[in-house]
Formats: sequence, C-alpha cells, structure tokens
Amino acid sequence: MIRVLSEEVSPSGAVGFIQLSIQSISHASLCPMLRPLQYMFLVPLMLTSTASAYGQTIDLAMRRQIEQATQRYLNTDGTPSASVAIVMDDHLAYANAFGEAVLTTHLPASTATRYQLASISKTFTAQAVLLLEADGKLSLNDPVSRWFPNLTGASQITVRELLNHTSGYPDHYPESYPAGPRGAAASPDRIINEWGHHPLLFPPGTQFHYSNLEYEIAGRIVEKVSGEPLFQFMQEHIFGPLRMTSTMDLDTIPDGSAALATGYIQNALAPLQPAPYEGPGWSFGSGQVVTTAEDVARWDSAFLQHHVLPEREAAEEVTMARLASGGTYPCGLGLFISRDGSPIHYYHTGEGLGFEAINLIYPEAHMAFVVLTNTNVKATYLKIANQLTYLLVPPNQDELFARKLFAGLQHGQPDRSVFSEDLNKYISDAILAEYRSSLGSLGPVQSFAEAGAHVTDGLETRDYNITVGGHSLRLHMLLLPDGRLEDLAITDASTD
Repeated sequence: MIRVLSEEVSPSGAVGFIQLSIQSISHASLCPMLRPLQYMFLVPLMLTSTASAYGQTIDLAMRRQIEQATQRYLNTDGTPSASVAIVMDDHLAYANAFGEAVLTTHLPASTATRYQLASISKTFTAQAVLLLEADGKLSLNDPVSRWFPNLTGASQITVRELLNHTSGYPDHYPESYPAGPRGAAASPDRIINEWGHHPLLFPPGTQFHYSNLEYEIAGRIVEKVSGEPLFQFMQEHIFGPLRMTSTMDLDTIPDGSAALATGYIQNALAPLQPAPYEGPGWSFGSGQVVTTAEDVARWDSAFLQHHVLPEREAAEEVTMARLASGGTYPCGLGLFISRDGSPIHYYHTGEGLGFEAINLIYPEAHMAFVVLTNTNVKATYLKIANQLTYLLVPPNQDELFARKLFAGLQHGQPDRSVFSEDLNKYISDAILAEYRSSLGSLGPVQSFAEAGAHVTDGLETRDYNITVGGHSLRLHMLLLPDGRLEDLAITDASTD
C-alpha cells in the first residue's frame, strides 16, 4: 500500500522508445560543450498497441484483474473516470482508460484524454532546475537572494531547500478552492512578492513543510536563468525529447476546453459538479502540467533507464532532505522517497481542482504506475495504485510470508508448520472456522503493505495493513527468533 505524506487494450498508436546511444556516460565525463539533454533523447517508434515491444508485457488474465478492479473502484466511489499506464521492464506495457471524461455529454475517457497533474508538475520543475545545474548555470546551494534579494530569508534559503520543502516559506495556496483573487489571473512575480515577504514558518533547513510557493519561486528561477518561459523550457528540454506530445500548459487552456477531462468536486453528499475556474498563474511551477497517463509513463520509462538527468543530478533528485538536526525527511527534489517496509519507491501525488493523480516508480522492480482521475472526492487514484502494486510488484520474503498466512486464514487452512507449539495448541478448529467465515467472503485482497516492524525481548513484531472487500484490516504477527509464529491477530484498522 502506498503511504502518502495516493481484454486486449485497443490499439491507439502508442509510442515506444528506441535508445539512440547504448553507452552510459557519467556526469564527470560530460564534454563542457555538450548539453546533458542529449543523453535523454529517445527516438519514437510507432507500435500497434499499448503493449511495449520490449521486456515484460501484461497477460490477458492480469489485464482483466486490473480492469475489473479499476472499474469496481470507479463504480463504488462514483469517480467519473481514470486513466492508467503501467511501465514494466522500463518500457510501456499497458495503458487504458475507464469511465467518462465529461459527464454532461457522456464523453468516454480514452488513453488520449488529458488530466491535470496538479502537484506531479513539481517533478518537472525540479528537473528543469537540475538540468540548469548540470549545465553549470546555477547550483542547488545558491541562495535564493541571487534572483530574489528582497524575499524573507532569501540569503539563508538555498535552491535545494525550495525543492525539498525545507525553506520555511508558507504555502500561498492552502485552500481547496480558488479563494479570493485566485479566480483571476495573477503573475508569478505578484504571487511571490505578496507571499514571499511573510515571516518564515521555521529557520531554513530545520523542518519540512509542503509549500506550493517554493515551486512558484523555483519556476521563476528557471525563467531568469534560462531566459525562457518555464513551460517552453520544459517543452524544449523534457517533453519534446521524450515525445510527450500530449503535454500542455494549464495556463494556456481556456475554461471548459475540450483539451482535457472535466474535473469534478462534491459538496457534502450532493451530486458531482464541475470544479470552479482557477485563474492563470496560481499553479505556475507547482501544478501547471496537463497531460495523459501515457505521456507520464514515457517520462517514467526514461527515468528508469537513467535518461532524464546526468548521473550526479539524478542522484540529487532522489536524495532525502537533510535537516539541520542531522536527521532526514523522505522528500527528494520533486519526488518523495519511501524505503520503509516495501521495495523502495519514488512518487508524487497531485490534487487539483477536481483532479487527483499519482506517479509511482519502483526502480528495483523496473516498474512504474500512473493513475489520473477527474475528481478529488474519494482518493480513487490511491486505491487503484495500491491494487496495481499488490498485483504486480514482487513482495519481499517477509511480506510473502504474511500474504500466505492471511490467505490460509481466509480459507481456514493456514500452514500450521510455521506456528509455534503454543500457537498450534491455541488456534483450534473453531477459531479457524471464525477466520474463514469472517474473512473468506471478502474476496481477493486489494492491497497489502507493512505498517511497522520492530524487535523487543528477542521477539519480532510485524504489522501489515490490508485492504480486502472494502475493509481495512491490520494483521499483527509476533515471531520467535527461529522464525516461527508465536502470536497473530487480525483487527479492523478503519478506526486507527
């Protein structure tokens, strides 16, 4: 389960990738006159379906599981639509869309349907900054005062602290609606000048605080250094080279445009309604990218193949924020980082006006999942992403043990050989019958993730969060030093 600080596929002329150069070139060996972008340039290859011609593909049985689960979540949550793309073995393996992009006209969603990425846009803004660093035009350790000398704390705040949310700047857009002037256009400089003079929330580098203002500032730094509008720079150096041809700038799309899905909100339990209009400029740098799930998957494919940044900057991108106390926070530069309890993964979620999305990357498994939805009501995007993780990402040995135990309890037939002598005596046939009767009818598991592990008095405790049949459960296990199970419990986790 992702913990956030969320039949055959129809032919669609999907784009796969052929790499121009098969040699990897380290950052240290880059010729000073050679732009780093040349190492992420990929040639488009037209394919006849969304399944890649390279590496793994998803078989028909698994596709059916994915599609049935996705449609079930849409139906249960009342979410209008979802677009899903899956990268396996570093290449696009699956893309599909479900539901309706526009409810009033019953326009079906397709893999060509664009959605607001909202805060996933920060990944691209951070990459733009890192590309300029690779070119020697700025440093992550430069003070913000180099470009904005009059902002609060500008001489003490670095570019790095903007990108990993440790600057102390407040968020200029904490509301879930376009409050006050946010319904009208505003220039990034106007927003920065108004909010960048507020007192800092804490001394720079001492804490984490998620702030959209930091990326508004970072976006303007890209413009000042490059001499180009931010989106134009990203188009030339990120989206264009990766053939992300469906990617657009939110600020150039008129309200109600057919260029993207309609985003929907809900007031209490009332019917869904189109989200209110947000004026251009308010999401600059922090949430302005509009695109398809397939285009995001193209970026993921390049990321997994180490083609989006030179080596040094790529390492910086996924390095946790270092705090002044000596501790760390699991936020890199434009990506969050999870190393706890499951295979390492990088991710960013996005929540805009009527949109929710996640880009989730498992580098060790060479997989990535993109889920885009057009409502921000029920976190359907996270449920779909958790299901994909459960179905496709190989579990480690501890989780595999726990999965087998839970499946055995669902059927009332656990492997008793892993029980200790005391637990074998305690778990009677009557108890197993209760596990079977209460769990067996819930159906297949949707997600399974470690919630914590520690050792006390020589005994190891492992806890797992499980989603099954619409229920959130907690599996608690206590293991002896020899690995045998000494105690177990399954409880309702919905009230935790």
